[in-house]
Amino acid sequence: MTVPPATPDGPVVIHLSDDERDTGVLTPLHMFEAIDAFFVDGVVVLENAVEVKYIDALNERMIPDTEELKRNADKIHWNQGRAKGNVSQNPPLEKEYMYPQIYANKPAAAVMANIFGPRPQIRYIRTNTLVGNTADRQAVHKDCSFDHLSHPFHMALNISLVDVSPENGSTELWLGTPRISEYDDTAPGIMGIRPERLEERRKVRPPCYPSIKRGSVVLRDIRTWHAGMPNHTDKTRIMLAFGYQAAWHGCTLRTPVPESLRETIGQLEEHNNTEFCVTYVPDDQFDNLYSAFNADFSSAIKPERGSVQWGAVPSWQKGY
Repeated sequence: MTVPPATPDGPVVIHLSDDERDTGVLTPLHMFEAIDAFFVDGVVVLENAVEVKYIDALNERMIPDTEELKRNADKIHWNQGRAKGNVSQNPPLEKEYMYPQIYANKPAAAVMANIFGPRPQIRYIRTNTLVGNTADRQAVHKDCSFDHLSHPFHMALNISLVDVSPENGSTELWLGTPRISEYDDTAPGIMGIRPERLEERRKVRPPCYPSIKRGSVVLRDIRTWHAGMPNHTDKTRIMLAFGYQAAWHGCTLRTPVPESLRETIGQLEEHNNTEFCVTYVPDDQFDNLYSAFNADFSSAIKPERGSVQWGAVPSWQKGY
């Protein structure tokens, strides 16, 4: 018997209609598919979730900031080191660029609310900016370096400001890993997932490198194993990285924002029924480009599990 060729793996891509994009009301089938994909794979892609005109305008605004950061490379946070070329850049927290379709995306919020419960909380507002002509890759890792829950509690919302492919650094995704991901996937002294765990998983479901159209929103369970890849082009690839948590999880991370955005943020919260967990800073004291990096997504709720305190963050992993 002839065995059919294996089909390329990749995340489920759901193409939204313009009406779904604008109202946030997904068809029953699309909502079913989105939630199922998130639980099975740890990742789902909502295509046509943002109008391209907003994507292009924000990209044009951010590229000059990236160039300034590159000139001051010692002052910024490089994800897994400068050689990887992956900058943790702040998007411009300016009223004219805080488009509701990006900062308060209705389709994404609808999916999150069905998974997390009401009023998901945005606690992390950064970007992963991959500069051009890089040759090194990240170690495979997950974005939670603490004793995390065995079910979804936090998802990364990623919006790439250009079309993404393996050529310009499509993220390596290990689909399905939240279902088997334990706290001890990582170990002291090891950057990322234990090598033996990687090889075990590779035999079951190897990683994929999806091509994703700009205007898409990618929702990823932060327990999903993944890695940043090299950008073989000479063009910078900016990917917004927002972190949303279930309100019940008890995270205390807050993002600093200028006081002048208080009204704008209130409008964004109302737009898609989410909560911005932010700290307002006087405008003259706010430094958007060089604000400190903080990605502690752990919970302040610490129930005892025998002799072990759940949720503790090892000192060697802080700032991972």
